[in-house]
Amino acid sequence: MTQNEHPSKTGFQGFICEVTAEPVLPAECLACARKGGKSLSDLPKHLAPPNAVRTGCTMTAPIIKGILNNLRPDNGEAALRLGLTVTTLLGCARKARLKQEQPYWLKPSELWWSYRGQLLHNVAAQYAKGDEQAIAEQRFSMLVQANGRMVEITGQPDLVLTDRGVLVDYKTTKHMPQPWKTYTCPVTSEVIRDSQWTVRTKYIECPFCEDGRHVAKDVLVLGKPRAYQGHIQQVSVYAVMLRENGIPVNTAEIVYQDMAGQLRIPVELLPTEQVWTLVEQRVAAHTQLELPGVITDPDQSWECDYCPARSACERLHGGPVGKALAAEQNEAQVLKELGY
Repeated sequence: MTQNEHPSKTGFQGFICEVTAEPVLPAECLACARKGGKSLSDLPKHLAPPNAVRTGCTMTAPIIKGILNNLRPDNGEAALRLGLTVTTLLGCARKARLKQEQPYWLKPSELWWSYRGQLLHNVAAQYAKGDEQAIAEQRFSMLVQANGRMVEITGQPDLVLTDRGVLVDYKTTKHMPQPWKTYTCPVTSEVIRDSQWTVRTKYIECPFCEDGRHVAKDVLVLGKPRAYQGHIQQVSVYAVMLRENGIPVNTAEIVYQDMAGQLRIPVELLPTEQVWTLVEQRVAAHTQLELPGVITDPDQSWECDYCPARSACERLHGGPVGKALAAEQNEAQVLKELGY
């Protein structure tokens, strides 16, 4: 199949077959999954891709349908009518632009998250039907001005308990937030490192005292797990949006779930003024005339590993993007601050 067989020349074009690695239209993939999917035995040995799934395609028709139902249009009037979603707003603006301007194809397995995330959303929606003081899967919007135009921001919070003023957001994840690790200099009481990640070496370097380093486990204090910063921003924007629509929300909690269980983390919402500043900055990035820049923040560089427009991004950038670039930029900034 060629690109010309698809009605649009930009945005999501279709799937890459898990077995043949060939592009297929969404309807063709759905029909194939309904028949049981392709097997490696369907291919001559010399044509079997070296990285093909050894058991053949694992996708079923309901999953393919669920993935397609959850995809939003990348381009055209349909995308404009739906507005700029909170998820897209807080994500990479360059990715959003390239998805609108460049054609791309994805394996169904690369969109597994799109299907998996629907499961709890549907459960929340069913729950809300029997609770008059609960709102689930309802889309709200607010208007923001940037670059001389009014932009509609839309969002669909998972669950709002109106009697408590609580917003609940569900996140399926591979990596549950871990207990918070704070490493503190025993001499100056200055915090050396503060994150969820454990120092893997015996010693931790200390810039605050003459000793220069300490035994890591001796200066470690464990705290409660914390929600990821991007998720805190997301629920904070939802909270402001809900208030703009007459629904007071005072607090939020994020429920992380993996295959073993779930973890509920209360979230302190960002101040309203800070949220508006964030929203206006992000809207400006998404609506600027020139192509937005690449991600250089190490905490956000993981997005590049899952970006469907990465090849186009690197081609236009003229080099690799993602974690390697973020590390390079971070090192350059440190050297600059040191006067090199």
